[in-house]
Amino acid sequence: MISAHRIHAEQSSKRRTFLVLVVVALLFAGLASATTGYVVILKNGQRIRARKAYEIKGNQAWITLITGTVTSIPLKMVDVVATERYNRLGFGSALTVDGIVTNRPQPTPTPVVPLGSIASIQPRGRSSILGSAIPPTPTPTPGIKLQKNPYANRKVDAAFQRIFDAQHLYLYRTSAGTRPDYYFVQAITDSEQQVFHAIKVVANAYTLIHKLHPELAPKAVELAMQTTAGKPAGTFRISLAQAQELASGKMGVAQFYVSNVIF
Repeated sequence: MISAHRIHAEQSSKRRTFLVLVVVALLFAGLASATTGYVVILKNGQRIRARKAYEIKGNQAWITLITGTVTSIPLKMVDVVATERYNRLGFGSALTVDGIVTNRPQPTPTPVVPLGSIASIQPRGRSSILGSAIPPTPTPTPGIKLQKNPYANRKVDAAFQRIFDAQHLYLYRTSAGTRPDYYFVQAITDSEQQVFHAIKVVANAYTLIHKLHPELAPKAVELAMQTTAGKPAGTFRISLAQAQELASGKMGVAQFYVSNVIF
């Protein structure tokens, strides 16, 4: 016969084992919830864990916290580029968001000459007044990247480059895009301000060239940005409609970045 004392001891042992398993399961569940979701990175370096991506409404960023509480902060406090890089590339590869400098002030870009005169494209057979295209560095990598061959229409390429220079976008290279009728720009951007400036300048140039010479303008402009350290800062395929919205101010650059960035 098994004694009552022994039966009671076995039951107590099973209960303790069950409780330990429950505690371990809860701990793992807590760790899982802490490493999933969305992380909003502020310009002061602070990180806010959220259940999902924040929403932009006006000049505010609305964030649903892990607790379920919905709060808002000024959009200018959010490091949009670092946040999108961190979340789209994955927590492992982007655990330290390096290569993005957010505390260095950048001058406000202003056009120095009328863009209409800059973008004038001379008829075939006449000498171009737009300068010469700079041959891009070859790369064997397919996709939205710098290609081996330059854009087919050198005068259109030169027009883009003159507008870029006039609007103070200096660190860039150009080539053909992923299709013959796509134009590609690679820009070096080391801060959120430089990223937004590059997007706006490219949109301005595309819009103006299409306005002046719609028959010569590319079907889309592909833009790939990276830091001087080689870290990706955002890739885009910009349609004419998107460029026009950005150039006219109907869509903010931050909203465009969050909605359309490809990493």
